[in-house]
Amino acid sequence: MSKSTSLVYRNIYIYRFIMNILYGMKYKKRFENIINLIDKEDKNIVELCFGDIYIAQYASQNDIKWLGLDINDDFIANAKEEGFNAINKNILNEPIPKNDVCIMAGSLYHFIDNIELVLHKMLSSSKKVIISEPIENLSNNKYIGFFAQISANAGNGEEKFRFTGNSFITLLNKYKDTLSFEYEIIKKDRDILVILKCK
Repeated sequence: MSKSTSLVYRNIYIYRFIMNILYGMKYKKRFENIINLIDKEDKNIVELCFGDIYIAQYASQNDIKWLGLDINDDFIANAKEEGFNAINKNILNEPIPKNDVCIMAGSLYHFIDNIELVLHKMLSSSKKVIISEPIENLSNNKYIGFFAQISANAGNGEEKFRFTGNSFITLLNKYKDTLSFEYEIIKKDRDILVILKCK
């Protein structure tokens, strides 16, 4: 983890605290919405940039194999201490293991300069991709937003870009033919929640 990484990414408890503020104390609801999309036949989940372990906990309780990939050593250590399979892997440089469901929650904006590559890798690894991406939270507030933006350094510098609902849908439409996938919008409020499947 880079020394320049924001404090919010250096400790899981600080991360949860900040995320609950940004989500109006409904941060955990993001994961509950994702979990509702996991089917009975889904027995192998890979979660990218997982950060937290709510989905890992659900998987453990339901006899589902879970693998978390992240580059944050603190988040990986926390997951391992709780008994979950988490490894340090940069998805830009390495393939994503095959799975039934590939999940990314609240992290796609980190890859704005490599979106096509990341989507391609996710779709190549899985029959179902679930993405939950923030489009409306206090990051958009002109006062709190500045703090949120400068705190969003996951190790690659400050990241001020954020999706809106329209820009996220525009992104999907831009690549759906090139990468040959179809998508379904499940929910659109604080986060936009979508399922992608290869054609």
